Amino acid sequence: MKMLKRWCAVIAVWMMSGLMLAAQQPTRQDEFVPIDQLPPQEQVAALPLLVAAYVFVPVVLFMYLLSLARRMAAVSREIERLELDLKRPGRT
Repeated sequence: MKMLKRWCAVIAVWMMSGLMLAAQQPTRQDEFVPIDQLPPQEQVAALPLLVAAYVFVPVVLFMYLLSLARRMAAVSREIERLELDLKRPGRT
């Protein structure tokens, strides 16, 4: 029980430190800065994010459809088994 409490305390401290880091606001700019004048480390490449999104969505959709097909096949097998049980004479 002590070990569980210790782990809970460690996780709570870890999460609080993450929240405190996330709550820090970046320095504000007073005026608009065009993107070509930004330093390279502050520019976000859009193409990798776009490709990742277009790959992620179909992969997740395919996994969902595969899961759905497997569950439907299991239900179909169960229905067939139950129909055979109903047709069998001498069932109790």
